Amino acid sequence: MKPVLCILCLLAAWPVQAADRPSFDPKIGAQLDLRRSFRDASGTEVILSAILSGRPALLVFGYDKCPNLCGVTQQAVASDLKRTGLDPASYHALFVSIDPGETTQDAAAAKAGIAGAAGPRGLTAWRFLTGADGGGAALAAEAGMTFERRDRIDQYVHPIAVLAVTPQGQVSRVLPALSFEPRDLRLALVEASAGKLGSIADHVFLLCAGFDASRGQYTSMIRTVLKMASWTTVLLLGAGLLLLSRRRPT
Repeated sequence: MKPVLCILCLLAAWPVQAADRPSFDPKIGAQLDLRRSFRDASGTEVILSAILSGRPALLVFGYDKCPNLCGVTQQAVASDLKRTGLDPASYHALFVSIDPGETTQDAAAAKAGIAGAAGPRGLTAWRFLTGADGGGAALAAEAGMTFERRDRIDQYVHPIAVLAVTPQGQVSRVLPALSFEPRDLRLALVEASAGKLGSIADHVFLLCAGFDASRGQYTSMIRTVLKMASWTTVLLLGAGLLLLSRRRPT
C-alpha cells in the first residue's frame, strides 16, 4: 500500500514541476516558537508549549480541506501509530493547518475523519490546530517549509513530511511522507523523548542503528557495516586478481 501512495505523491506533484516549487529544508535541532497560539478542534485556544506539555510529538503541516495527500498522510500516521505499541497518553500527534481561513469546524471534521484509523485511545493523542493569524504558516516556516497558494485551483501546494519534535519544541527527526513504517514512528518518538519513552530494546537498537534520510527509515548500522565490508572484500579480491593477472609471465 505504501509504495502505491508514494507514487500518488509523485503524480500529485507533477503539474507544478515546471513552476517554482515550494521547498522543505528542515534542520535537525530547529527550534519552534512555543509561544504561538492555536485553536484546536474543540475551539479552545492554547499555546504550543501547553499543547506539548512535556511530551514528544509527531507534527504534520497541511490543511484540513486538502483534496490530495493530507488526508492520506493523516490516515497513514494514525494507523501506524496505533501499531507502535506506545501509550497514546505519552505523546502527541499534531496536524497544523497552513490555511488561515480554516476553522475549528474544519479541524473537527478532519479529526473525525481519522477516528477509525486511530481508534478510540489513539485519537486522544491527536490535536488538529488552526489559526486565523497565520500562525500555522509561520510555524511551518520555522520548520523549513514553504508553500504556495494556487487560487486558480483553490489549493495549496506544499511538501508533506512527518516531523518528530521534542517536548522543548526542537525538530529531532524528519520522516518523508508515506515512506515510514510503525517502527520508524515509534523510534522517532522514543528518540525525541530523550529516554522517557520506549523499551530497553528500543534504546539498544537506537545505539546500534542509524537513520537513512534518503529512505526516511531507521536502519541497522550493523547491517550497513556488513554490506560495506562485503563490497570492500569484493573490491579487494578484484584488485588482487587484477594484480595477479598482470604478473603472469607472457
